[in-house]
Amino acid sequence: MIVRVLITGGAGFIGSNFVRMIARGELQEISSVKVVDKLTYAGVIENLKGAERVEGYTFVQGNICDPILVQQLLDNVDAVLNFAAESHVDRSISRASDFVQTNIVGVQVLLDAIKMSERKINLSSLQ
Repeated sequence: MIVRVLITGGAGFIGSNFVRMIARGELQEISSVKVVDKLTYAGVIENLKGAERVEGYTFVQGNICDPILVQQLLDNVDAVLNFAAESHVDRSISRASDFVQTNIVGVQVLLDAIKMSERKINLSSLQ
């Protein structure tokens, strides 16, 4: 099965490591990669160095809380891997609203957009 993926938070620590795994050929089932990242303190474009080797690679600077953007990004993808998250504890104390926006509202926007796409998922094909 060939899979086209959307990776949110792909320029962050965990997301970029996943993208680099794809670029090294460790996940050969993945045929194309769209990466979206807001590029804040945690998302650094340099983390994606080498990703351009992946056929069908695209990068979009954007926010998963933007429902129009997320809906557009879902075009021609088979799976969404969400690595977009605020996770630094010190920042959660000083700016709790950032955490709520990304970690809760952002996930809700993703789920709503996927639901609105009316895609049918065959779970047996994922095993």
